[in-house]
Amino acid sequence: MRFIGSKISLLKEIESILPTYVKGQTFCDIFSGTACVARYFKQKYKIISNDLLYFSYVLQKAYLCNNERPTFMGLELNPLDFLNNNMGNLSSAFFYENYSPNKHNERMFFTNENALKIDFIRQTIEEWYIQNNINQNEYFYLLACLIEAVPFVSNTTGTYGAYLKIWDKRALKTLTLNPIELTTTNTSKHFVFNRDAKELIREISGDILYLDPPYNSRQYGANYHILETIAKYDNPQIKGKVGIREYRELKSKFCNSKKALSELEYIVKEANFKHIVLSYNDEGIMSMLDIENLLRQYAKFESYKMKRIPYKRYKRTSKKAKSHINELLFYIEKR
Repeated sequence: MRFIGSKISLLKEIESILPTYVKGQTFCDIFSGTACVARYFKQKYKIISNDLLYFSYVLQKAYLCNNERPTFMGLELNPLDFLNNNMGNLSSAFFYENYSPNKHNERMFFTNENALKIDFIRQTIEEWYIQNNINQNEYFYLLACLIEAVPFVSNTTGTYGAYLKIWDKRALKTLTLNPIELTTTNTSKHFVFNRDAKELIREISGDILYLDPPYNSRQYGANYHILETIAKYDNPQIKGKVGIREYRELKSKFCNSKKALSELEYIVKEANFKHIVLSYNDEGIMSMLDIENLLRQYAKFESYKMKRIPYKRYKRTSKKAKSHINELLFYIEKR
């Protein structure tokens, strides 16, 4: 999935910054996003995972709580084949009416066909769950398949704060659900939350805490409102040119240059974890020096480490912007 700040290309680097002597059973990814970090470390650890966005929670539930591939015994059919090849009667058509061009609006997030397909798939999954034809793990698995498929037919540059004015060739493809890959070798019970990290940190404990907070002023609740509405399918009140849902409760103080550092300090201070890894962008609103000074306050003597990793920018906002930036990985053993 295309996602701002995704760490999928940095997984080995995150693992390598942990000293070789680090032992432990529990890994916490408290700003999970697409859950790619939690999924990677699920191979070795019991996972605690969290994000304030509900669509992220759906992905976490699907990837982390399914320790075996769902069987869908209650359906007596292959759900992905059925959803890909059928289009039944719709009780409503929220995505068609609001996010594809028609008599109701001119928004071009999806073609008419794909918007109707989203409505059909989402309603069918919900009906199966309400009728007890699928269990909770199967429900979140199917929702994750849909959420993972949508970016491949979205008429956007990757986020949903705007849509393209002409159809991208990708958006003209037919929405198709594919099975998601699961880690089935670790049968531990994993814990998934949909909470504010600042509240949750006081209630959990473990061995390794991974922090990947927002690094700029762009709020994820606004950038991914479409995925949030697909996950909830709650027919929200929407407004503006892009049909955005209310996201006040999803606003992160990490996106505020005056509050970000104090938010980070609170989490580090309250963390009941021996090892802390922080990932941050070198163009973020917190400076590298401020982060270093903060972490050293809570680090055991000489445990502080920082690694700079060059990587390609998610997208260039101007011709003057650097094509490559640095991810900063920080590590401390907490005293």
